[in-house]
Amino acid sequence: MAQNPNVENRWWVETSTKLPRQRKAEAELPQLPVAMSFYTVAKDYDQERAKDDLTDNNLRIARAANPEPGQWVYVPMTEKQYPARMVKRIQQEFRLPREARGIVLDHGRLLRLLICGPQLEDWMIDVTLTDEPSVDVYVWGTMHRERLFGRAEEALKQARRWAVNLLQFPPSRDEPFRGSLL
Repeated sequence: MAQNPNVENRWWVETSTKLPRQRKAEAELPQLPVAMSFYTVAKDYDQERAKDDLTDNNLRIARAANPEPGQWVYVPMTEKQYPARMVKRIQQEFRLPREARGIVLDHGRLLRLLICGPQLEDWMIDVTLTDEPSVDVYVWGTMHRERLFGRAEEALKQARRWAVNLLQFPPSRDEPFRGSLL
């Protein structure tokens, strides 16, 4: 004789109740030296301040390098360096406008190009050449544009367009984008 179905003989019905997990206190967490040191460094991380520090750092580097208009200055940031023939090729491919100033920052595994206006403080284009190249545009110390690219050639081409445009239509302090097409 068949039994009438009930909750106990229905295998597909969840009958146990799960209690919510209690979070472990920070003292109970495993103490992994490397991971914990990163956690303490990243704790209370202020992204806006980091963005300002990056902008200020780029400007400090540009002032220290002080390239002449139309010229590149090479600045190694680590002991390991990017291949010199690749650095030269990238400089030739970018074709720095005559009034702009250029700084090549060699981080060993990647290159960054800082392209500045005639006055270093006016505007700066930061080109990062990695597996996923990016271009950031700063005007009067404020980031106004950020874009990722699939290929380094595309990033270099767009950065040059923006540099030429910023040279043709220089931003004033009151109206940073009057006339410029970013």
